[in-house]
Amino acid sequence: MKLSFKSKIALISLLITGTLLSAFGLLFFAFAYNAGLDRMDSEVRTLAESSLRGGTPPDYWENFDKSLNFIYGEQASSRITVAVSDPNQGVSFSSENAPPELVAMLSKIEVIPVERNDPFERDLFRDRSDTRGDDELYNPERGRGGRPPPRHVMPVEIEELEFQILETASGDWRVGTFRVPGMTVLMAMDMEVFYQDIHQFQSTFMIAMPMGLIVLALSGWYLAARAMRPVSMIADTAEGITAKGLSQRIPVVAKDAEIERLVVVFNGMLERLEKSYQQAINFSANAAHELQTPLTILQGELDNAIQASEDESEEQQRYSMLLGELSNLKSVAQKLLILAHADEGRLKLNKQTVDLSELIRSAGEDFEIMGPGLGVEMCVPDGIDASVDVALLNQAVRNMTSNAAKYSSDDGHVRFRLEPRGEMIAFTLSNTSPIIPAEDAALLFNRFHRVDKSRTRAGSGLGLSLAREIARAHGGDLVLADYKDGMVSFTLTLPATSDFL
Repeated sequence: MKLSFKSKIALISLLITGTLLSAFGLLFFAFAYNAGLDRMDSEVRTLAESSLRGGTPPDYWENFDKSLNFIYGEQASSRITVAVSDPNQGVSFSSENAPPELVAMLSKIEVIPVERNDPFERDLFRDRSDTRGDDELYNPERGRGGRPPPRHVMPVEIEELEFQILETASGDWRVGTFRVPGMTVLMAMDMEVFYQDIHQFQSTFMIAMPMGLIVLALSGWYLAARAMRPVSMIADTAEGITAKGLSQRIPVVAKDAEIERLVVVFNGMLERLEKSYQQAINFSANAAHELQTPLTILQGELDNAIQASEDESEEQQRYSMLLGELSNLKSVAQKLLILAHADEGRLKLNKQTVDLSELIRSAGEDFEIMGPGLGVEMCVPDGIDASVDVALLNQAVRNMTSNAAKYSSDDGHVRFRLEPRGEMIAFTLSNTSPIIPAEDAALLFNRFHRVDKSRTRAGSGLGLSLAREIARAHGGDLVLADYKDGMVSFTLTLPATSDFL
């Protein structure tokens, strides 16, 4: 199926916008995913660094684990987990919810050794509840009131390893690894909430995406239809312009420069066609009209010459032949004049109700004289009347019978059929003949077209075109019927009278 232009515009716009929307969705998803990971990493980093920079007494991590309940509430046990290792004890602490995979991961990470003269060592493992005056542990000088002066803890350099996702039987964890001299800390955050947010985003996008595409498709179709509306109006107007209505012009249906130019160009073309067509009609009508008088004079002179010559003399035979050719020429001129009037819409009909059955039978009797040796079959019922111009209809029927006589096969037969068809009356004339080639069938009703290219048969090529114009002037038509039973058929239709209906 061939797509219309507006369908192509709608599909192309849908394809482009759909691609852009999908690309934007993927980019936004990647951004949201990375932003979520960065947020988790930042939260884990803040907790870890705040713990490691202030020193960690022996019970610090147990208290830290309990403090998570205050930060995260009931979800603390499933939200954050911690595992700690030192050079002496290996894994010295792990949260109750720490998965075995996290502990195993920690055991594989090397702990940075502590230099004995490192002041951080003394503060890192000192029990701050110990207030004994042991000089080996701490012997500060006393300040005023016997109080020790403020202590200055050396800044701690925390080594942060790359964050990674640890897949465990209990779920995925976002793990951060932090090392200071003498301690390695793995702090992990459960990714279940993160995955829920990502899944919610995916679900929302999968629902919004089709809806957006539907809206885009409808919008594209509407815009394409709106853009093509002036073109459709121009096409509809142009389609209604016939050869008899070339004086019509297409109105300016839009103010767009492109559409306005199209209308101007099309109207200019119609104007040129009208002038050319009118010139052709005027030439045919004027030529046919101007030929009538000299042809009539010639015909009269030839009649006088025939009467003045001796009977059956060579001179009389020559005059008779010239008179026959002159009659053919006069017939062509008369046909051209009728066609010119039909083209101009000035073909006047003097209608009267006649018995079509009798008219067709009379044409059949004349045909027996025109085509001796051809069988004639009459299928004409009685009592079929029609309101027609008798002279013009006789002309059309004579043209049809003359055509059948010229192109019938030797020893063939011709069938005359008259029948009512709904609100129309159909006269079908069939004659035995080879099938008409398709290239000729399309041109049969063109003026001066002849199937016999050798032109060995008499005729001007105007008979069928004139018969069709006469039928159409009556509100009917003349068409080539289907080839059947070795016979070529032409069907002439006329409106039936109200009394007959």
